[in-house]
Amino acid sequence: MAIPQQDIRVTKTHKALVETMMNLLEKKTFQKITVNDICQGAMVSRSTFYLHFEDKYQLLLFCLQTERELLKDTMKGKNPRELVHSALVTVKEHEKAYHNLFMANIDLELLRMFQTHFYTAFAGILAENETQGAELPGPIPMLAVYYANGLSGLMMWWLENDFHYSVEEMAVCIYNLLSEIMPE
Repeated sequence: MAIPQQDIRVTKTHKALVETMMNLLEKKTFQKITVNDICQGAMVSRSTFYLHFEDKYQLLLFCLQTERELLKDTMKGKNPRELVHSALVTVKEHEKAYHNLFMANIDLELLRMFQTHFYTAFAGILAENETQGAELPGPIPMLAVYYANGLSGLMMWWLENDFHYSVEEMAVCIYNLLSEIMPE
């Protein structure tokens, strides 16, 4: 079945905007990136940008969701330990971008968005565990906040300390902390 032409254009536009945002984050802080910068880099008009996204925050959230989906696709059939390791490798590979996102000028809205991104992932994992009969130590929303804030805080600390611990050391620590909800 052929994909409608509009879907291909939307996909191409989203891809160009995501790539541009990630490239810009390698060069400057999120706060200094403008919608004009994004439009110029992606070679789209401002009206096209606003047709797809409300603002640069929504584009960034889309970038994070896209990254999560790519990671999920590449990790199918692999164990949680490998998933944690791969996520850390991605952060390390895009060190400058993550530093520019979170370390240059901490933006509370950006931090909340990052925590919400983790919250959504943990809420899904916890709901799946509950469906499979696991007894959880508290309500899913409360646990998801706990894990999301813990993981995002740990990631920020790792970035802030210039990756003092290796990817492998971080992966082991994080996996051990999450092993209750992400068993092998």
